[in-house]
Amino acid sequence: MNSICILLTDSESINEKIILKSYNYLLKVKIKKIFFIGSKKKFIKIYNKFSKNQKFRFINIVFKKNKQIDYLTNITNKAITTCKANKRWLILNMPLNKKKFLSSKYPGYTEFFSYYLDKKKNENMLLYNEKNFSVCPLTTHIQLKDVEKKITEKKIRNCILNIVNFYKKMNKKIRICILGLNPHAGKDFNKKNKDIDVIYKTVKKIKKLGIDIEGPISADTAFMNDLNHKVFIGMYHDQVLIPFKTINKFDGINITIGKKILRLSPDHGPAQDLKNKNNRVNNESFLRCLDFCSKKINV
Repeated sequence: MNSICILLTDSESINEKIILKSYNYLLKVKIKKIFFIGSKKKFIKIYNKFSKNQKFRFINIVFKKNKQIDYLTNITNKAITTCKANKRWLILNMPLNKKKFLSSKYPGYTEFFSYYLDKKKNENMLLYNEKNFSVCPLTTHIQLKDVEKKITEKKIRNCILNIVNFYKKMNKKIRICILGLNPHAGKDFNKKNKDIDVIYKTVKKIKKLGIDIEGPISADTAFMNDLNHKVFIGMYHDQVLIPFKTINKFDGINITIGKKILRLSPDHGPAQDLKNKNNRVNNESFLRCLDFCSKKINV
């Protein structure tokens, strides 16, 4: 049975409301131990609600004014240390405001976590759905004008192998579909392009390893039918996150793959505008995170 560290990140978000709304689910979910790591002062309602039950433990990390990145570093390092010292531990971080909590060095928490875990830039962000399809953007939070130069054989190969290794741990068979960068996966262009020169050649080599993969395929029709048991690799963030969120709604979670510790989070932002609107707070993605953590995984 797994145990988890829940990182209490952004106090100006709906994070506290989501966790409080999920109290009964947290009590019954098959997770051995749940550590909340964060500021007791900023998340006092969680502390008061959960500290009375032995299943939960609160580790207080002091939050200093205007020191958001220091706070995020401290709670992340505490969770990493806890996981390294114990077997079958996972990290679940709550959403955060990237502008306030991350410097320009880190496009998102995926890269931030990877750096503080082992300083290796070999991570990928997987948007995971248990029953339907999942997606993995090759590049994450960068401008479109910078995408093409980031597409390399090494980066594609690493992404594919990270996906394959993750699903082996999950004992799940999948088919990988890699999308083209250009319209119609570059087939309409006479000149050489990334689809022909890099993506196609990389997929051809990967197939020789016995991996079930196809591509590059045209992104405009990729999500029309037969989606089950497929993982789509997109060349940029919105190419795959738009169809994933449109079709799966809140039934999805964000997982960092390619690392020795599994880290996941709900698949939505901090939603500061909903902080005082209880009836509009949706905790489904957080519950799916808990469901994932309760499964037997070869972490």
